[in-house]
Amino acid sequence: MTAYQDAIEHAKVTYQDAVTYCVAKRILINLATPGFADYLAEFIELIRQLRPIFEASPSIMSDPAIKKICDYAGQLTLPRRFICEREDWAQSWHQYSRNFKTIIPVAKALPADLRQRSNHFKLDYWLLKTLFEQGGLLILGTVKLHRPFGRLRAGGDVLAFEGEHCLLVGAQPRSPLISELLQQLIVGSESLTELLTMVKAQPERWSAGTHKIRLVDIKDWLQ
Repeated sequence: MTAYQDAIEHAKVTYQDAVTYCVAKRILINLATPGFADYLAEFIELIRQLRPIFEASPSIMSDPAIKKICDYAGQLTLPRRFICEREDWAQSWHQYSRNFKTIIPVAKALPADLRQRSNHFKLDYWLLKTLFEQGGLLILGTVKLHRPFGRLRAGGDVLAFEGEHCLLVGAQPRSPLISELLQQLIVGSESLTELLTMVKAQPERWSAGTHKIRLVDIKDWLQ
């Protein structure tokens, strides 16, 4: 991806359009190649960055097949943030990421309904609150990955399960799903783990309009 950026940046003016066209064509070939889906979010973000250059290319704009690359720029990607209780939980994820920030939630003011609850409930609240405000990937335990996770970041909210245990919650800032989970955590008796199991059992109950939840079996990413 760095090579694609460098090729466009350093191309002579005479060859700028040709080089830009070749880069766009090569990216589309990558996206259609098995295995490259592991980097889908990174490709979308690269296309989003290069979109003005692609749209200024006469060769791309006159080729319907290559022009479709600009459609990727409108697709969602989850923010490059890891949110977790312990920093070592993000260690394996950092092996397959660049420019990600790890956030350990800091105890702040609590809603009145949670002040007398156990520390476990309070931690669940702070984790969800941070995810709601900033978006990103909420990591809920230690895992060992063996492949990049860009496909998990490409799209809207995602819940990744190993069996019945949720290991990852990904969301955009101010996600309706995370808002609903926060409310249920405050007024109900279920922990975050129990709530996520409920989401898996009845995802249609938690999906608002066009805001759909992706449920993923994460075993393909684990060692």
